[in-house]
Amino acid sequence: MGDILFILIIAFAGVIIAIIGFIFILGRRILKPKKALQQRIDNLEEEVWKIKNQK
Repeated sequence: MGDILFILIIAFAGVIIAIIGFIFILGRRILKPKKALQQRIDNLEEEVWKIKNQK
């Protein structure tokens, strides 16, 4: 009985680790495009600021 309980505990821990990994990967996939878009916006704002200050 102890062996089966040990195997179930290890399996449960593996499932928890897999769920956490899936959530982490999903979160990175969602946030990555936002970071790239924010970088482009920052670059455009800097260019506009430079053009305004040239005159």
